[in-house]
Amino acid sequence: MGIYNANRFIREARQKAGLTQEQMSEGICSPKVLSRIETGLTNVSHVTFQALMDRAGAPVSAFPVFNSRDGFECFYALKRVHFYLNAWQLKPARKELQKLEDRNWAGNKLYYQEWLLLHCRLQFYSYRCSHEQNFRTLLEALHITRPEIDLSDFRRLLLSQNEIRILTSLAQEALYLGKMHECLQICAQVADFLADSKWTLTEKERLQADNAIVCTKYLIAAGNYESALETTQSSRHKMALNAETAPLLELTFLTGLCCYHTGNVSDGEKYVKAAFYSAYALESCYATVCRDYLRRETPFPLTGEMRSRPDIPLPVYPTARVIDSDSLCGESYDMAADSYSLGNLIQDLRREQKISQSLLCRGLCTGSRLSKIESGAIEPDIMLSEALLQRLGLSDRVFAFWGSEKEKKFHDLKYKIMYERSLPSETLEAYLDEMERMIGEKDILYWQEYLFLKTIEQNPPGKRIAGLTQALQLTLPEFKINEICSYRLTWCELTILNNLAHEYRGTEQSYLCSVYASQIIAYMQSEKTDILLQNLLLPFTYFAHCRTLYLQKLYVQVLDFANTVNISLLKCNLIAYTGYLFFYAQALAECNFLNDAASTAISACSLSELREKTKNAATLTKYFREELKTILNY
Repeated sequence: MGIYNANRFIREARQKAGLTQEQMSEGICSPKVLSRIETGLTNVSHVTFQALMDRAGAPVSAFPVFNSRDGFECFYALKRVHFYLNAWQLKPARKELQKLEDRNWAGNKLYYQEWLLLHCRLQFYSYRCSHEQNFRTLLEALHITRPEIDLSDFRRLLLSQNEIRILTSLAQEALYLGKMHECLQICAQVADFLADSKWTLTEKERLQADNAIVCTKYLIAAGNYESALETTQSSRHKMALNAETAPLLELTFLTGLCCYHTGNVSDGEKYVKAAFYSAYALESCYATVCRDYLRRETPFPLTGEMRSRPDIPLPVYPTARVIDSDSLCGESYDMAADSYSLGNLIQDLRREQKISQSLLCRGLCTGSRLSKIESGAIEPDIMLSEALLQRLGLSDRVFAFWGSEKEKKFHDLKYKIMYERSLPSETLEAYLDEMERMIGEKDILYWQEYLFLKTIEQNPPGKRIAGLTQALQLTLPEFKINEICSYRLTWCELTILNNLAHEYRGTEQSYLCSVYASQIIAYMQSEKTDILLQNLLLPFTYFAHCRTLYLQKLYVQVLDFANTVNISLLKCNLIAYTGYLFFYAQALAECNFLNDAASTAISACSLSELREKTKNAATLTKYFREELKTILNY
């Protein structure tokens, strides 16, 4: 089953939500345009599709059809901005925002609205912004789709995720401007709206965390520390599980302040230090913000280590350029006109990267099928779409595809197995059995993901190589690791290789650990894969190989390997970075670089505490105390 046209799903989502066309289209497009979209007379790009589906509360974030290549590039650039801001990496976020402005936001008002929001978030994260200016800009952004909104009473409106983000940011700026009542009004309405929303759990938790940050700041400003602690703790725990860096840093610091002010000094110090040293490990200016606040607003006892570290500068960025959004369109367009489909994108990227059709589709589909996809004669199914995009160096996770019930169910099961925490063994087995029953004989990509998950989840360590190899050979039967740069690989294929690298550690072929890791890194560098796809793979290659070398007691090799690591990328992946530093600190100690080892260990312990991995922090602290007679006083 292929990827469907949008009109059917927009109509079904609207009817299911019980909305009129006037309610559904308000601020996005005219009811007449929506009527033409629903009847198939007018096409719709993903950004308008996203806004309409958001309005209906449907769990979808994008539709993979664009009105131009420029539209796609702006769409993807916005995803990169979100990625960098979430990692509190402001400089690359600013570069992406500038590229969007240079492209004139593809002439689209919804792209422009999101750009204004992200620009204001960049300004706020720099802590050098004018709160009055930010408030005005955010209000301009909101008025693009909600020109008549009343901030004191919007709880009955049907809001998109970007509108919720803008409202939450407005509440925060109102707080900094001393508009306490306005801040509370907005936060309370956003909280009520999110409680009843039908977005995915991950989406909802992140939006709730952003709102919880503002609510907590409000309660701290009001001196209500008990309620503030209750507000921040729940969201902090969820962000720790989801490894969402930016909200987790803020929520952890706020939790520490609340604990400190309510008399729980030991927990207060633990959380404050976790936030400060974690931000420092990430080279985030939030470390400077935290320390300045402690000095200015509290009697918190700064340790010598906290006082001695140099400031991470607070950057200054120009304010967002505000224009008349009426000059931009809503990106609906004629069915008769050429739309920029997924097939067009695949063909353009393949040609730009000088890849033959046979190389791109190797093991996935026939060359004839790929030709028909690129020409628009047929649409690929979801699994094939994802695989082709990944082989072209893009992350498919920025898209949300509509397909058959089978495709939806398989994806739901896959993500439950991969991301649900502490699944009981009987539940895991039931999920895998259900996946297996769904797969047809010729569903190669389904079989590959199923075999990979089954091997990793059910085979004991040391007995996974055969299962992983079998999964890889479904699409690459003659694969040779030393020729990796002559292939184009999917996320699943690369993840299998990552796991094979780790599994060879305890075998007579342990040298293959380094061979696989070095070849994966070489592939990711030579193919210049996009940062969003790199983040899903390369940081875990770094972490796993560092761990493997350390466990093999190859300490000098750990330090040599560190010279090849893209540390900036690693800092964007909280999970992998924490694990990497845990082993790297010990390798430094074993090589007698004791000062560097202690500093790295402090970063590793703080990041572990941030992520609620307290056992890891305790293990590392014990190692330094017992093996090196060193107390990590920080």
